[in-house]
Amino acid sequence: MSTHDSYRTGGDRDRDDDPGDLRVVHVEPDDDFAGLADAYLRRSYSGIDVVNADGADDAASAVRSGADAVVTDHRPPLTDAAEVATAVHQVETDVPVVVLSGAVDDLDSGPDVAGAVAKRDGLDALDSVVDLLSRAVEAADGA
Repeated sequence: MSTHDSYRTGGDRDRDDDPGDLRVVHVEPDDDFAGLADAYLRRSYSGIDVVNADGADDAASAVRSGADAVVTDHRPPLTDAAEVATAVHQVETDVPVVVLSGAVDDLDSGPDVAGAVAKRDGLDALDSVVDLLSRAVEAADGA
């Protein structure tokens, strides 16, 4: 059992690595994975609010309405992670964008992406995403 396995029962709880209040925009074309990720994040981290977006323009609109971070698939429909990051940063330069994808091996993240995590890591990948987002948001807030 990994360190994170004991947390997988979900529900609100105190964790040393809980990111606190964090509004996350999630761009994910696979509805089943999006539902799993959203449910896991909401149950595992009491302060996370997840907003789903359909692509770059939708993500930028959600950021305009107030978001702390964006998680995107590497290749959402009709766009890619780099275009999502560019659209988000045209609205708000301090909002970190993290890529969560099965295609992460061939990802050239570029300067607009705070990090990348492979979906194949399962639920541990979602914990890694929260860690990356938390650090990126803290760095942006401290800048």
